[in-house]
Amino acid sequence: MKKAFRSYRFIILIFILVGWPQENISQNGFQEGYVVTKTNDTLYGVVRDRKLGAFAKLYKKIKFKGKKGKTKYAAKDLFAYKNGDVTFEIMKITRTGQFFNQQLQLSDSGDYEFFKVIHKGNLSYYMLEFEDADSGHIDGNAYFKKENEDVLIRVNQGVFGLKRKKLARYFSDYPELSQRILNKQLNSPLEIVRFYNTWKINN
Repeated sequence: MKKAFRSYRFIILIFILVGWPQENISQNGFQEGYVVTKTNDTLYGVVRDRKLGAFAKLYKKIKFKGKKGKTKYAAKDLFAYKNGDVTFEIMKITRTGQFFNQQLQLSDSGDYEFFKVIHKGNLSYYMLEFEDADSGHIDGNAYFKKENEDVLIRVNQGVFGLKRKKLARYFSDYPELSQRILNKQLNSPLEIVRFYNTWKINN
């Protein structure tokens, strides 16, 4: 009986020693991930890119803890990073048009931005996050980018949903998809991305 009790206490002790740091990391907003530096080094550790809670905030520099200690990385220092299950790519862009009809252009003279990757393929789906001053939460605008093109187009318009006419023109290379968008047979960015990429794979 005493032997069993000692074994039980030993298991509890191991759980505390192993589990506590992970819980601490999670509570501090850090999650397992990696950063890909401009020297093409992939460094694994824990990553934090935002403050959560009532007044959420996106950090301008990614906080990273790895084997060599703590480091902060600005967007210009990285190609990509992963925070938990979410991957981000860094692109250098310039903006044209108004907020609700904004188009982004890849440009060497632009600003570095963190883009959340929703789906990758011949057509990629990204989210460009921002701090919503009214709600205090983090929101995002959806963008599509075709492979080998340097333009990202705005997909939706807040509560008004998909920018259907604009998307129909964007997919003029695939008339069936354009028609499905206009006819409201496809109602989310992810549905459109999967439909387009399946067509590209088969053609």
